[in-house]
Amino acid sequence: MILSDQDILSAVRCGDIGITPFDERLVKRNSYLLRLAGPFRRIEGDEILDTADPESFARCEGVIEAGDSVVLTPDALVLAGTHERVSLAPSLVGLLSGISNVARLGVQVHATSQLVNAGFAHGAPSRLVFELSTVGGRRVRLYAGTPVCHLVFARLSAPATARHPSGRTGQLGTAPSRLLDQFGHFYTREVGGAVAACAPLAEPF
Repeated sequence: MILSDQDILSAVRCGDIGITPFDERLVKRNSYLLRLAGPFRRIEGDEILDTADPESFARCEGVIEAGDSVVLTPDALVLAGTHERVSLAPSLVGLLSGISNVARLGVQVHATSQLVNAGFAHGAPSRLVFELSTVGGRRVRLYAGTPVCHLVFARLSAPATARHPSGRTGQLGTAPSRLLDQFGHFYTREVGGAVAACAPLAEPF
């Protein structure tokens, strides 16, 4: 069940949804609008990122840009944080969806990662990440503080049982991918002519 504006306000009051700072003007009919914040991490270049090579990951982590605005281009991915810190109870899941006025500029706000897991940062509100890019060849400058994305809330049929704490709790919003660290032990790679599994992550995300 997707939460309405009244459901969202009720969930905020009882602590099932944490939003800091909270602004009731950003509560829409069935979502809460999240605002853009820096610092911004620009990731670009034509190097092939080898997802089994830690050094390749390190070379492709991008560059941090300070300032209160960022220019989005078709040839780069920009990671940014939300101005708000968010937390969800284990009974709630969140979905990110770009707002129409931003989408009509050719801006994609969350690339492909739109799920906010049930129980995210519960009790310790943390920033979410935007994966910003543009389509249609446009270059667009966005400013910190601008509402750019809906956060839609849905209630689960039963609370999720978290097997591991979220590794994203406390994130600033611009950390690069940790795919190899988190999932490397699930796939294999060539090592000295033989196929070997990557080392498992000691502390799962």
